[in-house]
Order: sequence, then C-alpha cells, then structure tokens
Amino acid sequence: MSINEIFEDLAANNSRLFKIDYLKKQEHNYLLKDVIKLALDPFTQFYIRKIPQYEQILNTDIGLKEAMDQLGYLSKRMYTGNKGIEHLRLILCNLPPDSAKVIERIINKDLKCGVSVSTVNEVWPELVKEYPCMLASGYDQKLVDKIKFPAMVQLKMDGMRFNAIVNNGKCEFRSRNGKELNLLGHLEDEFITIANGENIVFDGELIVTDGFGVLDRQTGNGILSKAGKGTITQEEASKVKAIIWDEIPVLFFKTGLYSTPYRVRFASMKDRVISLKSSGFTIEVVESQYVDNLDDAQNLFQRYFDKGEEGIILKDLESVWENKRSRKQIKFKGELECDLKIVGLEAGSGKYQGKLGSLLCESADGVVKVSVGSGLTDAHRTDLNATEVIGRICAVKYNARIKAKTGQESLFLPIFIEIRDDKTEADLSGDIK
Repeated sequence: MSINEIFEDLAANNSRLFKIDYLKKQEHNYLLKDVIKLALDPFTQFYIRKIPQYEQILNTDIGLKEAMDQLGYLSKRMYTGNKGIEHLRLILCNLPPDSAKVIERIINKDLKCGVSVSTVNEVWPELVKEYPCMLASGYDQKLVDKIKFPAMVQLKMDGMRFNAIVNNGKCEFRSRNGKELNLLGHLEDEFITIANGENIVFDGELIVTDGFGVLDRQTGNGILSKAGKGTITQEEASKVKAIIWDEIPVLFFKTGLYSTPYRVRFASMKDRVISLKSSGFTIEVVESQYVDNLDDAQNLFQRYFDKGEEGIILKDLESVWENKRSRKQIKFKGELECDLKIVGLEAGSGKYQGKLGSLLCESADGVVKVSVGSGLTDAHRTDLNATEVIGRICAVKYNARIKAKTGQESLFLPIFIEIRDDKTEADLSGDIK
C-alpha cells in the first residue's frame, strides 16, 4: 500500500481512535513516519504557497524519499521565488501520481486526513514538536485569587492570533498552530525594524480595518484566512493591522519557556513600538491598564463590555511565558466560547429544505456534543459540504454547559461564529465551562 493510499484510508474515517489504531499498525513504516514529521513539523517551512501545474514525465520516476530530500533546497531557502517553484515542479514531474500527491500534502503542511500533531504523538511519542502557544485560562475564582496586584488588564482582541517571527534579519508570520500567513510583504519591514537585530517572536493578534474602523470578526478573519491559503490580495493585505502584547526570544520560544517576568517583556516590547511610532509604523501595543485590585479589573471589564468589546485579560506582572495554558493570565468574557470539531452535518428542513441545517460538533474528547445551526448564514447553508468541513474546527458561542437526563453533555443556545483555519485541535471538555 502506498503512502498516499494510507492517507486516503485515514481520511475516510473521522474517528480519532480509528486513526490512532490505524497508525499503530503502521508503527514500523519509517517512510510514513518521515512523511508525517516533515509535513507537520511547524518549524519546517517550504515557502511556496501554491502547487505549480505539472505533468508527469514518463520513465523518469524518482523515489519518494529522494524527492523528500530534494525539498531541503526549499526549506533551507537555497532555492526561493521562481527558482524554488521550478525546483518543486521538476520534483513533481518526476514522481508517479501517488507520490506526487504525498509531496503536495507535505508542501501544503496538511496531510488532509484529519491526523493532528497530538494524534501522531500518541503513536510515535514526541515525533512532531507542537507549535508553541501560551493561552489564557478561563475565569476561575481560585485562579483569580492567586493573581498578584498591581496587575495588568488588556483588552481581549477579536481577530486572528499570530506570531511575527524575526530571525536572522527575516520576518515570517504564523498562526497559532504554526501555519504560515502570507501578507505579501505587508508589515514585515516594520517587525524587522523593531526587532533591532535581535531574533524575536512577537505575540499578538491580526485585525482587518477599512476606512470606517475594524471589520467584524467573520469578515475580518475570512480575509485573514486567505493569508493562510495564499489567496489574499495586495489590497486586502494592506488593510491588515497588527496588535501585539508580548515578545519572546526565538531560542526560548522554541524550547517553550521564557522565565523573564511579563512586566519586563511588556516594557521592552512597548519601548520598541513607541521608539518608531514617529516613523509612521502601524504596529500597535494592545490597549492596557494597570489595576490595583480585582474590583478595578471587574469595573474595567464592565466598561469594555458595555462598549461592545469581547472582554479583558487579567495578567500577573510576574508571570513567565510558557507553552501551555497560563494560570497567571485570566479571561473575563461576557459570553462563553469554545472551539469544537465538526464531525457531521444535518440536513435542513422547512425553509432550509435541501440545504445545510446544522453542524454536528464535539469536544476533542467527545464528552461535549452539540448540534449548531444558529449563526450559519445562507452562504454557509448553501456552500458548506461534508468534504470541506468535517474534521475542521469551528468557534461556538453559548450560554451554559448543560447535561441531559441521559447524561450526555451539551451546550445551551449554541451559535456558530466561524471556521477556525488557525486551529487544528478542538477544546477538551475540561476547558469548556
């Protein structure tokens, strides 16, 4: 069985347990293991956003392993631009169709079979290093009581989480799961300048603006998702704005821990931005205020919420940066939200007859299951299909977590927000309040 046929088998069944069992039977398939590592490793990029057109050259087949070795010229940026595209085209031309499809999966950094990094690492422990990302914890009084004051309150942004990675004088943008975001050169020089020769990862959020203000989340993130697909236009990219709140040296970012206190990291990052603001730079520091106690934090939250903002993040000034959900950074939100995996579709009825009725979604561990129909637009109901959405992650807003008499856990008044192109893992039930 070819590597591509293995991926097609995996794609045909949405069960995570099936995928794990299937891969365990392939545990000693070292070529498969190498393919998966190359495709999912977040720190290996090939800097080509679109597969070039190609036709197979008869009688000139090369092996898949040799083809993978040839991709090193792209990942090490020995071949870039048109030279890189031509190098890839020649590789694909000289492969049999099944192997060429595997190379396409590798280049796209997407195995297209619903196999995530965590699934792979259950079969081959630590085969793929997960892309580092520090997350805030949901509101929990026990955690809030441990925050040291004075602390910092920051506006919770409503865009797409991103990193600007400045390394050896070059800048690249990544989503929270490590996927490359191509903004067609927009903002790169600004980040290189504020890094001032250092190898730094800036953490923040991208939003999209027009002449009247910030676009709503669905519209803005729809444009930003194009940056991940390589289809964003120059005009769209020019409307993207970067709001940042942290900086981490590249070396410590990769290891997953930076012990310098947040007050020091924030001050350094803010100084970088302020020192170049007069040069017309557009990078901004997230709206931030110091608070002396919890009452002040709660009052700020209410003021922001009354203005229509999503909420705030309360941050302990002594907190470290770590590749995990921080217990020193707490989200205050007016409405609950979670990210769920789409596992099926329900057909519509009544006025939605013949269209999509709702999405069947569940938590990563399958404990929380819910049918989500509210929030879907007419375009969603007409255009979304099983091939396109099953296995992907969507954001869902809700009022409460509930349990039926049968014991099945669900969500009360779920509302679809968006497909999360920047995320490949759903929330665990333990993270859903």
